Amino acid sequence: MISTAEATHINHFYISCINGERSSARVELNIKRDNKILQLAREPSFTVNKPTSKEVVARDFRHPENIGIFYCETTQERRRALRVYKCVFVFPANFVPHYLTLTVNKGETAHLTMKLLSPEKRDVTWKYNGNYYYMTHWNEVVNRTATLVVENATLANQGVFSASYFGDSPLNGAWMRLIVRDCPRMKWGPACDRDCPVCLNAGVCHGVNGDCVCPPGFMGTRCEMACREGMFGRNCQESCGPLPNGNCKGLRFCLPDPYGCSCASGWFGRHCEKACYNNMYGPDCRLSCKCQNGGVCNRFSGCQCLIGWRGQNCEKSDRAPQILDLDSNLEWNLNSSPKIKCSATGNPLPSHNSIELRKLDSTILKASQTIMEANKSTALFEIPRLNAQQGGLWECRVSTNGGQDSRKFNLTVKEPPVPTTAPKLLEKRSKQLVVMPAESHRGDGPVISTRLLYKPVENGNSWSSIIVYSDKEPITLMNLEPSTRYLVRVQLTRPGEGGEGSPGPEAIMETDCPEPTVQPEIDFSTMEGRNAIVKWQLPPNSGVTPGTATGFLVQLFAPPPDNEKLLEKETLLSVLSTVFHNLEYHQDYTMIVRLLNCGSQGPPSKPYSLRLNSQGPSSPRNVQALSLSTSAIQVKWQPPKDPNGGIKKYVIEYQPVGQGSPHHWVDIDDWNKTTKDVTALNSSTLYQFRVRAISKVPGEWSRFVQMMTQSDGDWGPCPPKGVPTRLSMLRVVRLIFYL
Repeated sequence: MISTAEATHINHFYISCINGERSSARVELNIKRDNKILQLAREPSFTVNKPTSKEVVARDFRHPENIGIFYCETTQERRRALRVYKCVFVFPANFVPHYLTLTVNKGETAHLTMKLLSPEKRDVTWKYNGNYYYMTHWNEVVNRTATLVVENATLANQGVFSASYFGDSPLNGAWMRLIVRDCPRMKWGPACDRDCPVCLNAGVCHGVNGDCVCPPGFMGTRCEMACREGMFGRNCQESCGPLPNGNCKGLRFCLPDPYGCSCASGWFGRHCEKACYNNMYGPDCRLSCKCQNGGVCNRFSGCQCLIGWRGQNCEKSDRAPQILDLDSNLEWNLNSSPKIKCSATGNPLPSHNSIELRKLDSTILKASQTIMEANKSTALFEIPRLNAQQGGLWECRVSTNGGQDSRKFNLTVKEPPVPTTAPKLLEKRSKQLVVMPAESHRGDGPVISTRLLYKPVENGNSWSSIIVYSDKEPITLMNLEPSTRYLVRVQLTRPGEGGEGSPGPEAIMETDCPEPTVQPEIDFSTMEGRNAIVKWQLPPNSGVTPGTATGFLVQLFAPPPDNEKLLEKETLLSVLSTVFHNLEYHQDYTMIVRLLNCGSQGPPSKPYSLRLNSQGPSSPRNVQALSLSTSAIQVKWQPPKDPNGGIKKYVIEYQPVGQGSPHHWVDIDDWNKTTKDVTALNSSTLYQFRVRAISKVPGEWSRFVQMMTQSDGDWGPCPPKGVPTRLSMLRVVRLIFYL
């Protein structure tokens, strides 16, 4: 709200209101007179015009309707109405306030002062919002100034105070507004528990939103930036007119509470007509310059610093910025949204607009967010959807009043892997599929995870998936439906955000038929020599038909602890028995039977134990053969582990190896004897031997052992009986020589 403070005639007096909001919402402005305090005999007749969409002007005032309390009211869509008040009085008058408004914080003491222009020995009457408030005795007037003290101010004390001589007309007095912030100093918020920013250049902290309300001629979040001479407004976008006359001289500005009213920056006085004295600046020239390091005070903006210095009083030196944190090589995936950070220090600290990314093709990327800490600023840059052309060499550049710094980095764009071959089926069961993922892919590795996607071909609305952290191992899909076809495809992922590639080609895989659920029951077994015949049956009313089963699987296992599977057979569904041939005597075997349906196996029967016991002794142990001569081989053994009724004799069977000769037998009737020399053999011949014990019936044969007879001329360790030794032959030779 602006009015002429230096009008020589009532025709030159006007009041204007300007809305500085940059919003497309409809704004309604109006200027009204508050008749609650000073009532006139007739309604005001001033006119209100609207030269622009965001400005209204009140003119054509008649005396005394230009005296009193005026306010500018603005209403905006979806926002509450806002009023700006202004006290207006004319000269000559008996009083003039030192300031039209006074702002104090909750709990502080307010000193309201009025200057007496025509001092008289008369008491001064103070009124609050038109009602009597206090009387100042004429002896209490000091230096032609009447002072009203309001202690421990609260919001209830806010309002219009007037001063006039006792019994005098209020038209000869003066008015001023007391504004009380509803929070203590440097606090704001509903509970006054939040800290205000440090508002510079006479800015005032708003108690509701914590913003700095800046005086005319300053802007910024902390009112730290001065406008050019003759400019004002939230963004210094309004002008008092062309210089030199449009320097805001003679104008009084009123802003929303808690700021109040003042002259423009650089002016003071009753009519805002006086320029600031030396080292004073700002609204009403209330601020003093304390410039250091060669700074010069400017009455409109404060200290103007020499190059290399900055700050409110030119007390801070500039230091060239320096980039701190930036990786030299960055890797991001195609179509991802990279977030790149660039941190820098310096004095002054780089601001939001001081840091940018540049590509060598002149692409410039502005920061989406900047975090300013005590010793560094970190800018965050975002690329919405990375493409291959955005890869390459980039540069982070920082520019401040202190200088510049830059650092280059390389941005590599990786293409997520996509399979080029369909997955392969390795094994199928009724509810499982064992699948090998894609054998090859295009794009960049390494592959850190493999997702197998699958759904039924019929009525498969959504994909299910399983993830493994390898691309070389088979994957088992479980809990599937039997006899069902599935669509199967593979999706690969590489490191980093957006590293998941598109799914590869599809394959159709079908699960096996359902697993049988019936458990067969083994009936009995019979032994015929070393053969065992085993029979089984199905439980009554089991409901097994050729449609639910195709046959039986019979499995034979070795005795514990190995439990090795020795043999398995498949039979038709109509065959309920099988024969196991050439089993070992005195061994504990286990067998089970289960139903088959295609490749699916049902539950096993209860284990069935088998043992073949021979009627004769078990086989002799540790059979050995030793060559004695060209015609004799000694055979020795250890008795059987199981004599089975007592051993009456042993039988040795022998024959030349590979000559098809008939078997020869040697009986040893002495059951205590476990050694036998087999004679009348051919020289230089390989023989095989085996031994068995006989009780009432023949026992089991031992394993075969082989040994070769000696050749002619090789008598072994002892010559045969009657053959002369080498020494006796020498004696014969010597005897013949002497003879």
